Amino acid sequence: MRITNEVLISFFDSNEAALQGLRLIAQERDRHVRRTQALLVSRNADGSRSPVEPPEAWPVGGVLGAGVGGLLGSLAGESGAVVGLILGLSVGFFLDLWRTVARADLLDLVQDGLAPGQAAVVVFGRRSSAASIERALDTTDAVTVHRFPGNALEDDLAREARETVAALGRLGAADDAGGEINDRERRIEAARRKLSVLGSIADRLMWLERLQFGFETGVLNRELRETPPWRSRRLRRRAVHARASHRRTMSVLEASSARVRAAEALVVAAPRPSSADRPLRSDER
Repeated sequence: MRITNEVLISFFDSNEAALQGLRLIAQERDRHVRRTQALLVSRNADGSRSPVEPPEAWPVGGVLGAGVGGLLGSLAGESGAVVGLILGLSVGFFLDLWRTVARADLLDLVQDGLAPGQAAVVVFGRRSSAASIERALDTTDAVTVHRFPGNALEDDLAREARETVAALGRLGAADDAGGEINDRERRIEAARRKLSVLGSIADRLMWLERLQFGFETGVLNRELRETPPWRSRRLRRRAVHARASHRRTMSVLEASSARVRAAEALVVAAPRPSSADRPLRSDER
């Protein structure tokens, strides 16, 4: 179930910095972006969770359900149109409710991953608006990751890791070719911060995956012990599927974590260019 076209999650070191990012997003939304919803998710200094309410999803399902249901029902006459309209509206309403609940689950996951005193800004919007919002946040020290709700979490993490490592490789190639050292240093530092956040996310997701798999296998084993042998085939298939899914998820997360840690080590070990290495401008020669 898609929550929306795309979700931007920007992590900040403090609540004040996140509020500044939220103001930048509001300004960008007033200028260019309309159908976006942004909210602040934070953790208090004592580790307690600040209350957060998920934004309600646009009632796309209700509108489409009512239209399609009424159209199909009209083939059976006037009474059929009324019944189709009601059924379509009901189904669409529950789909919109499901999307809102999925947003709440995502916000809980983001908040669980925050350290005490940290905050994040979560933006629900269309893919076409993501680029302009991310450019606005580039002026801050935020670390922004993209979440495509149609994808598995581990796949989104793997994509972010690949893109960040590739960006570092391009920055290293630019270093060899010369160029503006200050801008390159800023981009390298931003990539380093993102690698650190991605590493923390990978660790958190692996912990949650182990926890969920342990709980699920415990429930299945208990049901298998209490179920007659002739009814246990379906439970055994579920157990096989759960093990395969767990292995696949852990494999992706471990590979992403290894890629991020290796890139972090290279960034730390790489020599930083000094101001003496900066190419002279024409007016300094």
